[in-house]
Amino acid sequence: MAFPGASSRLKRALSALAMLVMAAVWFLAGKRIRARNRWREVFPLNDFEARNLRRAREICARQDAVSAAEEAAMRQDIAAMANPPLISVVMPVYETVESDLRAAIRSVREQIYPHWELCIADDASPGEHVRRILGEEAAAEPRIKVVHRSENGHISKATNSALELATGAFVALMDHDDTLPRHALYHVARAIVDKPDVDFLYSDEDKIVADGRLDGPHFKPDWNEELLLAQNYINHLAVYRTDILKRIGGLRDGFEGSQDHDLVLRFFLETDASRIVHIPLILYHWRAYHGSGSFSDRAIDRAIDARRRAARDYLARRRPGLQATVERGPHGCNRIERALPDPAPKVTIIIPTRDQRELLEACLTSIFRKTAYPDFDVIIVDNQSTDPALFALYERLKAERPVRVIAYDAPFNYSAINNLAVAEADGDVVALLNNDIEVIAPEWLGEMVAYAVQPEVGAVGAKLIYGDNTIQHAGVVLGVGGIANHAHHLYDARDAGYQARLHLPHYVSAVTGACLVVDKAKYRAVGGLDEDKFKIAFNDIDFCLKLADTGLFNVYTPYARLYHHESRSRGADVTPQKAARLEAESAIMRKKWGAWLERDPYYNPNFSRDNARFEYRAGSDEMSRVG
Repeated sequence: MAFPGASSRLKRALSALAMLVMAAVWFLAGKRIRARNRWREVFPLNDFEARNLRRAREICARQDAVSAAEEAAMRQDIAAMANPPLISVVMPVYETVESDLRAAIRSVREQIYPHWELCIADDASPGEHVRRILGEEAAAEPRIKVVHRSENGHISKATNSALELATGAFVALMDHDDTLPRHALYHVARAIVDKPDVDFLYSDEDKIVADGRLDGPHFKPDWNEELLLAQNYINHLAVYRTDILKRIGGLRDGFEGSQDHDLVLRFFLETDASRIVHIPLILYHWRAYHGSGSFSDRAIDRAIDARRRAARDYLARRRPGLQATVERGPHGCNRIERALPDPAPKVTIIIPTRDQRELLEACLTSIFRKTAYPDFDVIIVDNQSTDPALFALYERLKAERPVRVIAYDAPFNYSAINNLAVAEADGDVVALLNNDIEVIAPEWLGEMVAYAVQPEVGAVGAKLIYGDNTIQHAGVVLGVGGIANHAHHLYDARDAGYQARLHLPHYVSAVTGACLVVDKAKYRAVGGLDEDKFKIAFNDIDFCLKLADTGLFNVYTPYARLYHHESRSRGADVTPQKAARLEAESAIMRKKWGAWLERDPYYNPNFSRDNARFEYRAGSDEMSRVG
């Protein structure tokens, strides 16, 4: 939502300013700007980008359309609901363009779901047309309620004035120049009926662009607290249980520009993740064109400051023992830096290897020269090496550095190798590391440990980058391209990724064992890596899911950056023996974790299952809307 009093102008200006800033930064950094029509003749889109750009409008149009048969099914379902909830749509209004205000109200009046009321607060608009329109609409539709404020109070006060009119069990917040698709409230009501104890619901959204068409879909993850602390990925459509919303006082004055972000965080303090529902459908159209006006840097800074204050307040109440700072991060989002315990826990870095002396030496050199963490040692697990030069390296390392070498004299079993080392580890935290990793950022280990020691966190993964500065790993997505795939694979490492997620910490279903940090007690509590069922493949995915199954959250953080020199061109695992082993382990994964593989909660089902690159689904395989 935007400011009443400058709502349309603010949203347009924010959007325009963001585009200009990003364009300037990318241009100065030498990054190709591909997603703007005026640049395409100079910088052609690659196949992936062109396909996704084309599919964006296609998928928005498909999800907005409702066939006669779908509408009939919805109406039949509504008629069968034993206790259909009343939904109060709350809309603050200020000096809205007449056509936009009419369109917003009409989109509510045309809802297929009939059990709604539209609660409007006019925030002392100076234009006579606003009062006239609201009077006409209220006279024509008894479900529309209007209050006229005597003085302009901006977004929070105006919204709260409209909230006072609400009598429904749930409140849906709506801006005064946006629109709802005709089926929006039906899907909200259906979700409420399916889960009567739900407190909060949110949907995906898109944008109304200059030519009136729909574009720019935002397909969101299910509830992701860590991502929400960095950015308000929730809005829109956001639907709140009314009694909780009124109990916390609605929107909070003084947080303009980030008032919705503050509201969601404060609301979540009154409920829990089990009572939050994400509806993975586009149920809100955000108007992103015409009118410009001006929005000063000072106002933008105030909005960003409000977002930081909202996150600080939330953390102080949600995790009172946490020592953390909330600073301005990339793209105006929050950067939350968690402090390490004092003293910092000892970390044991575990590196399996077999020969490959030069690779291991480069890895260890980067660790000891670049890692800023104050207390760590290294266990090298040697798996039947034969290179005398490697043994000489071991002796030198043991004399100069806190390094131990233990032998695993058996056929390669990644799980057993790491379990052996964890049993020998002195550290309270363990870091599993491949021997082809090279440190980039000195703070990598401190960043990962600061997450790993949090009571709600399981495994922590890093941003791993190929030597050509493309993404090797930024979290793992389940059920795509087979069992799992790396998110944002092969994106330019400087790219923001989908909705800036490459640059923001967030919960993921799993992280790669090539660089994984975890509290040793949590490692042991779930039995470590499964050395019987997953000797080679999927052991890290299975381990992360075991952690998640106990209620812990696995985290990807972009602030831990390392190179992973894994060969991008090496041959596939295609020998008959290896193929049979891989298929056997895949079958075990499907049997054990089928529900996770079918629906990764952190990867929207509107994305293709062919890859984990946030590619929109084609029309032929798009999910059903009616369900």
